[in-house]
Amino acid sequence: MSARTVIRYADWTIAPENAPEAPPVVFEMQCTTCGASSDAGDDFEDVRDWAFRHVGRNPSHTGYREVVHRFWRAALTP
Repeated sequence: MSARTVIRYADWTIAPENAPEAPPVVFEMQCTTCGASSDAGDDFEDVRDWAFRHVGRNPSHTGYREVVHRFWRAALTP
């Protein structure tokens, strides 16, 4: 017995998830000098303030990496 598979070309779109139950965007900031990082949170200003406090205590730690977790949804294009 042989199995058949049908594959068709389809156009897809992908966009940020905007359903009411979608998780919020989550931000985190990491120091690229020592690897320390802020807590993850949905308020960017909180993680930015962490970076300001960190550089204030460690003036030579001037490089930071923003980590963003944003949820996306793929859908077939009509």
